[in-house]
Amino acid sequence: MDAAPRVALLVATALLAAAATAGGEPIPRDWAPSAAASAGRAPSGTPPEAAAALLYGVPEGIDLASIVGKPTLLGTTNYIFKDGDERRLAGYVDVVAVYDLPIDAMAAALLDFEAAPGYVPHILEATVRRRGSDGAEIYYKSGFRILGIEISYESVFLTAVDRLEGGAIGLRSLMLDSLDGRSFEHYTSTYLEPVVVGGRAMTFVRYFNRPGLRKPALGLLQVLNVFVSPEAKAQLDALEGETRRRLGR
Repeated sequence: MDAAPRVALLVATALLAAAATAGGEPIPRDWAPSAAASAGRAPSGTPPEAAAALLYGVPEGIDLASIVGKPTLLGTTNYIFKDGDERRLAGYVDVVAVYDLPIDAMAAALLDFEAAPGYVPHILEATVRRRGSDGAEIYYKSGFRILGIEISYESVFLTAVDRLEGGAIGLRSLMLDSLDGRSFEHYTSTYLEPVVVGGRAMTFVRYFNRPGLRKPALGLLQVLNVFVSPEAKAQLDALEGETRRRLGR
């Protein structure tokens, strides 16, 4: 693989890592009204999810039995646009799965953000800077270290947890600051809901990630279209693996 595509691949996977796991206090659901502005930048026909700040809930009509232990792509898109004279890349990925694990155990792993660098793919560092009524402010470094070379992103996210009806739990994050100036926006959410499949209590998980990149490298759009889905699925598999490790399974 040539140098440019290799760097593009590393960037693509790093984009999916930031804010993958964190915890905070409940805050208003309209905390990210600026997310709607993305709709005006997307090409005609782009799914509305590409302008969402979070995605909660079990999609209507989904066969839960078919996704037990099988992360499944619900939707994704990526596109290039111009903001003034600057070239930018935006898009989203939405992945779901059901795991034969208790929701409380999965939530405990998800909320332990200090452990994220140990199991979340491509999270190199995670540090809480502040906790308050608006949520937890968390510094992330996401990326790769290979043969002494580091390719990474540094950013600060505001993350909150929602306790929802029916015992569901939602976590949502928005980027407050791109410390290296590489991103112009970033939203993620992870949603957990107790479900019953085949007479067994299990946990439905939905992972949504919507990053926005300034001055994307040549070839990055094509790389994202290939690798975003498996990388997003890996996020859910990592959460499952960490939960099972903690339960001793």
